[in-house]
Amino acid sequence: MCSNPFRESGREKGFGKENSKYINKMTMQALEEKKMRNKAITTILCSMLLLTAPVSAVSANEVTISVNGVTVDFPDVKPYVNDDGRTMVPLRFISEQLGAQVRWNESEQMALIQYRGKTIAIPIGQPKAYINGVTATIDTTAVRQDGRVLVPLQLISAVYGAKAGWDGETNRVTLQVIPEKTVIAKNNKYDKPPAMTIDPGKEYHATVRTNAGDFTIKLRPQDAPRTVNNFLFLARERFYDGIRFHRIIGDFMIQTGDPLGKGTGGPGYRFADELPVKIPYGPGVVAMANAGPDTNGSQFFICTGDAAKNLNSNPNYTIFGEVIGGMDVVKRIADTPVEAGPGGEISQPLLDTVIYEVRVEEQ
Repeated sequence: MCSNPFRESGREKGFGKENSKYINKMTMQALEEKKMRNKAITTILCSMLLLTAPVSAVSANEVTISVNGVTVDFPDVKPYVNDDGRTMVPLRFISEQLGAQVRWNESEQMALIQYRGKTIAIPIGQPKAYINGVTATIDTTAVRQDGRVLVPLQLISAVYGAKAGWDGETNRVTLQVIPEKTVIAKNNKYDKPPAMTIDPGKEYHATVRTNAGDFTIKLRPQDAPRTVNNFLFLARERFYDGIRFHRIIGDFMIQTGDPLGKGTGGPGYRFADELPVKIPYGPGVVAMANAGPDTNGSQFFICTGDAAKNLNSNPNYTIFGEVIGGMDVVKRIADTPVEAGPGGEISQPLLDTVIYEVRVEEQ
């Protein structure tokens, strides 16, 4: 059991003893719900349609694909747009370009992917995939054509955390993947918190762009000026680019901001809480994760459901914003299938949702 639901893992020694019974009861209720869902979890990967067209009826509308600016060569079977308007791509060539290993299981009629410690099995003609043994339903099935497995582009995006773009005029798909080593190098990058540069009287919006879609946060500098200043500094430094959501508890919260992706990383400094909070915790509220009093860094969480309201009994996490657009994207991220992490908590995502940019608007 965890003693701090928004911890920065490995930094929580001595924290939360007075909160542990309350927090454990709250998180375990949410986790039990997640366990039940994971027995036969239904995960819609982005916005796929119900069925792919039969191979014989496929449109001849071929597309080209680039990964991080490099055009992928498909020597035989080409990517195409099917009759449902979904882009189908040869799995092996895209996967190998992204550093994954792919093999074909003839007896089971499924493709097997090994990537960053995960095993993904994709059967042909079935609306599902298996990620480390957890079933995720997909609504455009994989097909096999001339010995090649083709899968919907959205599945590629979800498995590899890739940001997909589409140019309809040239029929070109662009996939962007930020290298893991580039993200890890951001850990402990700074030695002190940023100087205060924001105007608490102004309004700031931050649009978080991910491979699952975009959402917009209205920041609250009047309530938490230091925290908003820190978030804007890191966003403008592109610190959050490439960082994934590493901790998900469906009806509770989604957590991100760690360049190590384990809950143990940060910018290299800590700064003080800004408490008491001025608004209650609830769906859409954005607050800092911490490892105890005055240990804020770069990790933050977004409340996703009613379970987060229980935090109002112990409001120990600085609230610095609210989601004002794209809450459907936040909930989509919250529905990501999860498994038990190293500490036993069932909150480790099986699919990567990656931040690709945080765009700041000042009014």
